[in-house]
This record gives sequence, C-alpha cells and structure tokens, in this order.
Amino acid sequence: MREIWSKGDMDTADEILDPDFNFILAFAHLKDREAFKKLVGINRQIFENLTYHVDDDEGDVVADETKGAGFWRMTSKHVGTWRNVPPSNNEVSIKGITFFKFSPDGKMIEARVQNDVMGLMRQINGIKALYDF
Repeated sequence: MREIWSKGDMDTADEILDPDFNFILAFAHLKDREAFKKLVGINRQIFENLTYHVDDDEGDVVADETKGAGFWRMTSKHVGTWRNVPPSNNEVSIKGITFFKFSPDGKMIEARVQNDVMGLMRQINGIKALYDF
C-alpha cells in the first residue's frame, strides 16, 4: 500500500505483482499488472498527496502464504477529474479493506477492494447526501 499507492513505486509493483494480477473494485476489474499500474498513476495525479495508512490505530494487516487482508485509510486532496466529477480541491479521507491472494511463488495474483466510495463521492461533491438529519 505504501510503496505502490502512496509512493508510486512501480518497481515494487513489478516485483510483487504477478503479470496477470487481478485488481477488483465494485465498479472495475483490471485484469493485469500493467492496467493496475496505469490506474495507480492516474489516481496519483487526480488525488494529490495520495497516502494509504495501514499502520495507525485503524489499520491492520494479516496474511499467510496464500492470502491476506488489510484494513486501511486513504487521505488525499481531490485535484483532478475522477469518475466525471471535476476537481473539488477538497481534502478527502476514506476507509476500506483489501483481500489479497498469492501464487505458490509468492506473487500477488489478486486484490479485492471494498471501500467507502460513496463517502468519497460525497466528499468531492459527486453526490448529495440522501438524508440530512
């Protein structure tokens, strides 16, 4: 999370991700490492100072030889168009969890992400709150 998403280190991506790495979100399924690396690059332009936190009070990672899971928190500033929402220049923060699968040779072959995309959309003025209580 830190090396690839927060720092943009694509050498690390090449080192730890299988070439046929699958990255699965609720709204997208990327079917190889190169597509994933492109997504990371685009998101790092759209979200300034993109930072994933996995080592604070809310972060937690567990893993064995075949699978793993990590809770995380992302912070950033929305400075580019994302999912047809123009830059809001708002500071954003969301939480999520990623489930990982590893190949027998230790490469990551899949990551399935569940995150608060609706919360992010509200923070960047992409949707209005359904209820104002």
